[in-house]
Amino acid sequence: MKDFPLWRSPKAAIVSTLLIAAPVLLLSLSPLSGMYAVLLVIFLLPLAVCLAGLTAGALPMLLGTAAGLVSLTVLGGRPGLILGSVYLLPIVAAFVLVVALRVPFRQSCPALIGVHLLALAGCYLLLQSWSGGNLYDRAGVAVMNALDRWELGDTMLYQLYSMGLVDLPENLRGSALQRVLGGYALSEAARSDLLLSVRTLVTTLLSSLVPNLIVSQSILGGVGCLLLPLRFGYLAAERRAFLSETAEGTVTDAQGRAQVDFPDLQMPRFETWHLPRGIGWQVGAALVAGYFLRSSASEGLRVAGAILYTAARSLFIIQGAALVNFMQKARGTKRTWRVIVPILLMLFSVLVFLGMFDQISNIRGLRKPRDTKEDF
Repeated sequence: MKDFPLWRSPKAAIVSTLLIAAPVLLLSLSPLSGMYAVLLVIFLLPLAVCLAGLTAGALPMLLGTAAGLVSLTVLGGRPGLILGSVYLLPIVAAFVLVVALRVPFRQSCPALIGVHLLALAGCYLLLQSWSGGNLYDRAGVAVMNALDRWELGDTMLYQLYSMGLVDLPENLRGSALQRVLGGYALSEAARSDLLLSVRTLVTTLLSSLVPNLIVSQSILGGVGCLLLPLRFGYLAAERRAFLSETAEGTVTDAQGRAQVDFPDLQMPRFETWHLPRGIGWQVGAALVAGYFLRSSASEGLRVAGAILYTAARSLFIIQGAALVNFMQKARGTKRTWRVIVPILLMLFSVLVFLGMFDQISNIRGLRKPRDTKEDF
C-alpha cells in the first residue's frame, strides 16, 4: 500500500521504533513499574503506532505493536498477550483500513471510536469471565495480597492512612505504629485492618473507574488516533516533498509549496472543530444528568450516570482543545506548544470548562445564527 510503505527512511524507522518500544519494554521488566507499562499501552501505544505508520512506515508500526504485546506478555503471561491482542490489533487494523481506503473523516472517526469501544469492552468481558464475574473484588484481593508481600507494604499502608484514603477504628489508632529495631512498623491488628480497607477502596474505585475509562478512552483515543497521525503525517510528507522539490515532476501550489499525495481523509482543521448548537445543548444536558446520577443509590443508574458524564466530558475536552488551538494559532504560538499546552490543561480539567464556555459563547464565531440551518 502506498500510504504505508515498509519504511519512509531507515532513520525514521529506527527512531520511531525505539521511541515506542523502549519505554514499554523497560517498564515491563520491573514489577513495581509494570502498572505504568500497562497505562502506556492503554493510553498512548495505539496513538504512537498509528502516528509511526503515517510518519515512518509500516515496519515501525508493526514493531511498536509487537513491543506492546511482548510487554503485556512479560507482565501477565498468556492472559496478558490475549488482552493485548484483543485491544491493540483491531485498533491498528481499523486505522490501516480507513486510511488505505481513504474513508472520509466524518465516517472514519466514529468508526475508530467504535473500534476502541469494542476492543476495551472485549478486554473487560474477558477479565470478568476469567474472574468468575467478580473482577473488582478479585482486583481488590490482588492488591491487598501484593501489599501484604511487599517489603515496603507497611510504609505504603501508612501513607494511604495519612492521606485519608483508608481509615482505622478508634481503638487501633493509638497503637497503629510500634517501635521495632531500626524504626517503626504497623501493629498486626492495624496492618490487617488497613489491608482490608485497601481491598474495599480498590473495589469501590474500580467499579466507577472502569466504565469511565472505557468511555473516555474510546472517544479521546479514537479521535486522537486519527487527528494526530493525519496532522503530523501530513507535515512529514510536506517536509519530504519540500526537501525534494528540485526533483523533476514536483508540483507546487500558488504559494510555491510542494503538493503532496497524502490521505488527509478530508479532515477539517482542528481549530474549527465544534459541536453544532443543537447537539451541544444535548451534550450539556447529558453532562448535568450524568453528574447527578453518579451518586444514585441504584447501581444501574450510577453506572449510566458515569457513562453519560464521561462521554459528555470527553466531547467538551475535545472542543476545549480546539478552542485553545484556535487562540494559539491566532497568537502565532509555535507548533510544539500547541501540542503541550492542551495536554497540560487536560490534566487539570481546564479543557472541560473551556469547551463549555466556547459552546455557550460561540467565541470563535463558528456556529451560524439560530434562524439559519446549521451544517455539521
